Amino acid sequence: MAKKIEKINENKVSLKLFGYDKYFNDFFNLYDKSKFPKVSLLSGDKGLGKYTFIFHLINCFLSTKDRNPYNLSDKRINEDNQIYKQIISNVSQNFFYVSNENNSKTNIEDIRNLKNLLNNSTLNNTPRFIIFDDVEFLNINSANSLLKLIEEPSSTNFFILINNNRRKVLETIKSRSIETKIFLNKTQKKIILSKLISHFNIDEHYSHQYFSYTTPGLLIEFSKILNENKIEINTSFYEMASTFLDKYKKNKNEVYLECIKFFLEIKSKGIYNKSKNDLFIAINEKNDLMKILYNYKIFNLTNAAILDYIKKSKNSLYV
Repeated sequence: MAKKIEKINENKVSLKLFGYDKYFNDFFNLYDKSKFPKVSLLSGDKGLGKYTFIFHLINCFLSTKDRNPYNLSDKRINEDNQIYKQIISNVSQNFFYVSNENNSKTNIEDIRNLKNLLNNSTLNNTPRFIIFDDVEFLNINSANSLLKLIEEPSSTNFFILINNNRRKVLETIKSRSIETKIFLNKTQKKIILSKLISHFNIDEHYSHQYFSYTTPGLLIEFSKILNENKIEINTSFYEMASTFLDKYKKNKNEVYLECIKFFLEIKSKGIYNKSKNDLFIAINEKNDLMKILYNYKIFNLTNAAILDYIKKSKNSLYV
């Protein structure tokens, strides 16, 4: 069984929060007035920075008495902040993170384990925050088990559910939550991306040029993957798809499929200069490829299902 109470990767979180001032201030004011929701649902595309936002918010709430508290005016975590050190060392009694990343199934036993952890952790009258990431992948049984845990009386437990919009969240979950839909405009995305490029030391060559095709967080991941696999933007779509389909088959990490879709968008940007007839064919082929990619994951199709279609494509941009 996969480990569900996970150690946080400190490289995953920027110590400076960008682009979330309004959301941060709204949630901070609710907490300050003792009106913070017992169950929050944050919905928005993967890679917008929802987890980083929540991480900063919780550090702010928990570190008020720390020698190095959260810098509220600059939205920055101090590296010497004890709450931060406890969380990244996985020893915090007030921060629990459960992930469904890569469609790993959170089952009833996992949630029982979480319940035991909550019951056995030291009660110090400070709030405890339980984050469920990729909550859209919970099945009905797991969701019901989570709801039972949520509904247990507690004045200190706060559940924050992250929905990355890749599947519809079960209504039983939505009905018990206060939902906030996260949206960043083009300017906000560009600011966040510029800061992330500097923070993660990413090549700016395609990061700025193609940021409109995806979210800042995913673009950073794509940049790393392309560099690791020595793939350039001008690499043939067939070659890139073949490489990433093999990677996906080995570890089921969906970021490789997202990277293929990202490449497909980039390669497709030239189709709008074509004649009407060629444009119609190119758009249909792009839509067909998107459908095949979806079925590839759902029905565990072979790599050939996609690669053969690309070979037969009449659109020279894809080959």
